[in-house]
Amino acid sequence: MLKGIAAAPGIGIGPVYLIELKSREEETDNSQLLHGPEEIQAELARLEEAIGRAKRDLEELAARTRQEIGEAEAGIFNAHILMLTDPTFIASVKEKIKVEKKKAARAVEEIAEAIASSFAVLDDDLFRERAADIRDVAARLLDNLAVGSRRALELKAGSIVVARELTPSLTANFTRNTVAGIATEIGGPTSHTAIVARALGIPAVLGVQGLMNRVRDGELAIIDGSAGVVYLNPGSELLEEYKKKKAVLEAGRRDSKYAGPARTRDGRHIEVAANIRNAAEVKIALEHGAGGVGLFRTEFLFMNREEPPGEEEQLQAYKEVVAAFQGKPVVVRTLDVGGDKPLPYLNPGHEENPFLGLRGLRLCLTRQELFKTQLKALLRAASYGNLKIMFPMVTTLEEIRQAKKIMAEARMELEANGLTVSHVETGIMIEVPAAALMADVLAREVDFFSIGTNDLAQYTLAVDRGNERVAGMYDACHPAVLRLIDVTVKAAHRYGKWVGLCGELASEIQAAPLLVGLGLDEISMSPVFIPPMKEAVNKIAYHEARELVRRLLELPGPREVRAALSK
Repeated sequence: MLKGIAAAPGIGIGPVYLIELKSREEETDNSQLLHGPEEIQAELARLEEAIGRAKRDLEELAARTRQEIGEAEAGIFNAHILMLTDPTFIASVKEKIKVEKKKAARAVEEIAEAIASSFAVLDDDLFRERAADIRDVAARLLDNLAVGSRRALELKAGSIVVARELTPSLTANFTRNTVAGIATEIGGPTSHTAIVARALGIPAVLGVQGLMNRVRDGELAIIDGSAGVVYLNPGSELLEEYKKKKAVLEAGRRDSKYAGPARTRDGRHIEVAANIRNAAEVKIALEHGAGGVGLFRTEFLFMNREEPPGEEEQLQAYKEVVAAFQGKPVVVRTLDVGGDKPLPYLNPGHEENPFLGLRGLRLCLTRQELFKTQLKALLRAASYGNLKIMFPMVTTLEEIRQAKKIMAEARMELEANGLTVSHVETGIMIEVPAAALMADVLAREVDFFSIGTNDLAQYTLAVDRGNERVAGMYDACHPAVLRLIDVTVKAAHRYGKWVGLCGELASEIQAAPLLVGLGLDEISMSPVFIPPMKEAVNKIAYHEARELVRRLLELPGPREVRAALSK
């Protein structure tokens, strides 16, 4: 398993089509310089002609993208036209031709790479990822200087496209019929390649380190664009599991009648919400009928930079998401990092077992100014919609009280500056067995719980999911895990608090009767799973699901639980 960045949700299975950039050594060979004014003038004329052809190419691509994908995605290529025809860029290229007597292709390559490199070193993800757009424009111009067009991709239907980096213009030529998934070494969720992939509905995992050294052309691969993982040469059991998941997703995509609320046959409403990583995923969540956001991960704001984001930057990011959901609940998880996913500017230090170390709320309580800055931004963003704040990796009552004290200080500081701060519901994630067993005590201090089944199962079963030697023992359907969920839900409801559940278990459509029967008020998942999950919930009777869960909790192991669910 190779881990990357979940850039476009969904599952793709198919043979790898490896794209390796071809060298333009002959065209950009610097061994032969231009001689005399005539050659220089001819090269300048050739450059102008190539710019004209490239501009027409981009105009056609923008028009086709507007018609087939959408206006926003077409805007990417309108921006490319502006880059291509930028007077400063053209003047710099011409200067190299005239003064350094370099061929047009070499001049284009050097100027474009200098500009791209200056973007690539910036802290801001959006600026850094514009380097790919600049290189894309330069590649198109180089192709036209060679008086040729880009090599047509000989894609077989259902291919998994793998490359070090993909340009947005190349991605825009893909279709869901020919490309089953995308994986690259370079790129992130805000790159234009990711935006186009999401618009096309093609699963994509970007930023997979070491991918090109591991992959082989033609081998079978699985792309899980929701989890951000790539499997090369998967075993038969894993392949069968993903084929079933893919079939469920495709069935849900074909049936759009479940855009409304999820309600059991006997009238119990269950909120089916989305897990999102950034503002770019809001559109997908809304298109799939999300009743809100059950888990908004905020780590993207803090990653790949030399210092933490300020209050204003965070406010803009949170406000954009909250406002887009127009009053629907948006549960925002505060910063959840630690030794397993460290931030250099926090100086976390080495930990023998980072999963049991300083992470989640534990870390935030040791970095109170950073924590308070995030809380201020969240409290301000709450005025734009229905925002709820959730603390991760909570073990004790004292941690909750400390976090609420810091939040109260943040509120007072905002109000002292003349800002009106509305009431914001505060909850915690139940990821640690101790928190589940003490849920009756913790429920008195918070407004809601959200059960994180990935970590709850990992800690309950003492299994590292990333360790292939023991990963087979991991299963969120283990009765021990289910009993902890049952205890948590009952304790919360006793005090009138609502309970959600996020994690991979929420995406298992076959587990819908289990999720309903446990009495959960909300389940939150990758957006692509929302339609089939709503369909499943609407076919279930709550009283029957409750009886099923009563029997499941008495079973000896996860295999028996899954067998009962499959009947």
